[in-house]
Amino acid sequence: MNTLPVYVVTGFLDAGKTSLLNILLNRRDWKDVRILVIQFEAGEEEFQSQYSNCHNLAFPKKVLEQQPKLVIEQIRSILQNHKLDELWIEWNGVIPFSQLQSLLLDSSLRTLCKIKKVIHLADAANIENLLGRTGAALPEQIASSDFVVVRGIASAKIFKRIRHLIRGINPGVNIYQIKDYDDLCQRLLEERDRPVSFFFLLVSMLAALYFIAAPVLEDFQIPVNAFTNVFLGIILQAIPFLLVGILLSSAIQVFIPQSAIERRFPKSLGAGMLVAIIGGFCLPVCDCASIPIFRSLVKKGIPLPVAVTFMTATPVINPVVILSTYYAFGGNMRIVAGRVCYGIIASLIIGLTVATWPPKGQVLSGGVLDRLMCSCGCYEAAESVTTFKGKVGLFLRHSQAEFFNVGKYLVIGTFIASIFQFFGTKIFTTAQDGAGLVVSILIMMVMAFVLSLCSSSDAVIARSLAKQFPTSAIMGFLVFGPMMDIKNVMMLSSGFSKRFIGRLLIVTFIVCFALVFYLPLVGGI
Repeated sequence: MNTLPVYVVTGFLDAGKTSLLNILLNRRDWKDVRILVIQFEAGEEEFQSQYSNCHNLAFPKKVLEQQPKLVIEQIRSILQNHKLDELWIEWNGVIPFSQLQSLLLDSSLRTLCKIKKVIHLADAANIENLLGRTGAALPEQIASSDFVVVRGIASAKIFKRIRHLIRGINPGVNIYQIKDYDDLCQRLLEERDRPVSFFFLLVSMLAALYFIAAPVLEDFQIPVNAFTNVFLGIILQAIPFLLVGILLSSAIQVFIPQSAIERRFPKSLGAGMLVAIIGGFCLPVCDCASIPIFRSLVKKGIPLPVAVTFMTATPVINPVVILSTYYAFGGNMRIVAGRVCYGIIASLIIGLTVATWPPKGQVLSGGVLDRLMCSCGCYEAAESVTTFKGKVGLFLRHSQAEFFNVGKYLVIGTFIASIFQFFGTKIFTTAQDGAGLVVSILIMMVMAFVLSLCSSSDAVIARSLAKQFPTSAIMGFLVFGPMMDIKNVMMLSSGFSKRFIGRLLIVTFIVCFALVFYLPLVGGI
């Protein structure tokens, strides 16, 4: 069972916690999400879900203090007996936050749920007085928060003083000042770790590592420059295709409304998968580009089996890959046709596997709040901005944020792949000596995974190994590598759950191996 993400709303009495839950959880984004809302405080406003997708549970302060085991047992029972995606908690404003942590860390709950984000609401007119007169509960709630929302009008001088007080309790916490709830959701959903900063920090660290370690490693006869050339070669190959994919995914995210996809996309699974194959064939993108598009398709509501079919087929059957395979193998149409046919069949089987045995739990990583917290804030805004100029602005912001967000995973994956490429293919070709067909296929598929070559150029490497390995093993290299390699797994981890990535990797490996091993035996491709 997956650990359920927990989102906690804290604040003193009448801070507006229930109002926030009513506004936030009744947004269109949450209508298909199964939520349990637990309230440890009864205020003037009641929580109501207009989509009827929320279970509601309330505990009076007296029960919480006198019968904590009863509270734990009731929560545990609901979590075990209901299929839920998220847990939201409205915490009592006069009870220390540590008591909630103790509840959730109880042995019967800690494996079921885990706190993901804490939002604290504060009233600008009262926060200064409350902090000095209400004991330790309020400061402890602020100290545990990821966001502090200061509600109400305050002069620049007063807000500066409030911000100083809050940062004295929780240094570096994100603080927002709002007049009302109209812009609160947008402000919360815009905030996220800055992908640009992380990307350049990562690149700077790698550059510093090179300049510091290179002289030392060269003394040990380790050719650092050769490794660097391999690393830069993979990056320079991947970035143009990554840009194409990001631009296409941003266009899908910003310019195509959810309603248009729901209305016009084929309703049947077969027709949807056919569209995915045709789209994969027509788009000149490699594996680096297909993953951002895959994520946008899933976020826009395209059925997961169809999106998976698109992602796995595109880097194997698109025109650029077909041409590169044709030239690498000297115009051998048997190899070209075999790669395309294997790619189509494998992607359809993988898609049907996802349709037959749907993944359990959330496919996209985190809860809805995390998935909507795009650093450009455009996911919800894309549906409300109607002018062309506004759409273009969102498109550019999303493209920039997506590039740096996915780019850092590309750099990490490339660095790991470069280590394997640096040692060359000698390890794998040596292991091939005297091996049978099964072992040869396994060697080539593992090699494709660890080398992480771009699908637009991997045919050249495959051709150089054609004399050492049988055709079936070469096909395993050409089909499985573009679908799944180290670089792709790292890029998928930027937006998908580890459980889904692991399952997709295993299914793809098994399907590709079975096809390239069994089809030639039965007189197939």
